[in-house]
Amino acid sequence: MEDEKNLMMSDKEIEKQNFLCWYSMYATESDIKKANTINKPAMDRLINEYSNDIERMHISRSLHEELF
Repeated sequence: MEDEKNLMMSDKEIEKQNFLCWYSMYATESDIKKANTINKPAMDRLINEYSNDIERMHISRSLHEELF
């Protein structure tokens, strides 16, 4: 039973993964503007909260594009 708890993601971890995937891989500039219009407080919170991860992903993507 304890092992099952360790394998399950918390709601916060799911939120983080979903937001980072959407923001960094799927959302267009238009999608992000629309999300900001619809729910700016939530977008501000998510971007603030995960800004380090977003930056890390951008750096990683840039390096990958330069190398390959």
